[in-house]
Amino acid sequence: MNLEEVKQFFEQQKDTPEVKAYLNELSAVSADSVKQYLDTDEGKKILQPRLDQHFTKGLETWKTNNLSKLIDQKVKELHPEKDPLALKVEQLEREVRMKDIKAQAIEKAHQDGLPLQLIDFFLSDNSETTEANLNTFKTVFNEHLDHKAQERLKAGGIDPKGNQFTPKTFTIEQIKSMTSEEYKANQEAVDQFLASTQQ
Repeated sequence: MNLEEVKQFFEQQKDTPEVKAYLNELSAVSADSVKQYLDTDEGKKILQPRLDQHFTKGLETWKTNNLSKLIDQKVKELHPEKDPLALKVEQLEREVRMKDIKAQAIEKAHQDGLPLQLIDFFLSDNSETTEANLNTFKTVFNEHLDHKAQERLKAGGIDPKGNQFTPKTFTIEQIKSMTSEEYKANQEAVDQFLASTQQ
C-alpha cells in the first residue's frame, strides 16, 4: 500500500469512529512539536507579536502600580524634605548673618563718609561682596562730589586747580553795547551784575 492509497482509505473512512480517533491522535499537539515549530521563522512570526502584546500590557500594569511610587521616592531622595524646625533655624541664621553684614556695612559707610540711607542697596549675602559694593559706591560717590564742587568753584570765579581768576564784571555802557552773541557768552556774569545793581 502506497501513500496515495493510505490517503484514499482515510478519506473514505473518515466518518468511522476508529479512524476519527486515530486521526485525532496523529493531529494531537505535543509540547516538543510546539517548541520545534516556534523555533522556526514561521513560528516566531506568530509568537513575537503575542509576546510583545503581553509584555506591553505587563509594563503598563507595572507602571500603573509602581512608577509613581518610585518617582516620589527618587524626588524625596534628591530633594529631601526639610524639617520645619530646620527651616526655621536656617532662616534665623540667615537673619543673624545679614544683621552682622549690615552692621559691618554701616560701620564702613560711616568711616568712609557715605550716606547711611543707601546701605540696603549694597548689601549682599556675604560681607566680601558687600564691602566690594560699598567700595565701588564710595569711588563713584566721591567722584560725583568732586565734580560738583569743581563746578561750584568755577561758577564762583575760583579755579579748583589753584588759579584764581576774577569774575567778569561789566559796566552799564559795556552791557548796552554788547551784541546778542556777546550777551549769550557772558549771560551769567551780566545777569549777576544787573541783579547786584538793582539791590
